Amino acid sequence: MTTLTRFTSELGEPKLRELIIYLCERRITARSFGTSQLNTLLCLSDFLHYRRHGESITGADYVVAEHGPWLVKFELYLDPLIDDGSIVIQPSDLGGYTQYRPMALTSADLFGFNGAEIATTEQILRATEGQSASELSDLAHSLTHWRDGDLGDPLPYQLALDERSG
Repeated sequence: MTTLTRFTSELGEPKLRELIIYLCERRITARSFGTSQLNTLLCLSDFLHYRRHGESITGADYVVAEHGPWLVKFELYLDPLIDDGSIVIQPSDLGGYTQYRPMALTSADLFGFNGAEIATTEQILRATEGQSASELSDLAHSLTHWRDGDLGDPLPYQLALDERSG
């Protein structure tokens, strides 16, 4: 059984859905917040929680992408949120580039999360507030070493335990 198959059949998927909404909700007023930053915040939350507690929040799988860690099959998780009106993707110009800004239209249901999971996510949100995309990428590298891999390479959670991780 593959990791993705195990993940989609267990409790992690609803948590991933709600964590996506929560991060979009909390970054609604951020000057710069796009799908790359969303993916990085998801990964940072999962990896930091794994480092501290031996398990991730969502159980999601991540890979190396051009601008940072990326959720495997991101669109498969995002599309239902768009379809049911939980979030909207707002294209906007950001310095000559098109940024795809995910915006929450509903509030996240955090009932399935424990206090440690919320605390980890809140710590990531506070630590990254006001950071540029490149600063966020640097922080993600310190915990996941994503730049050490090739595009599409998996990012196993064990990387968060590497003694080089900050």
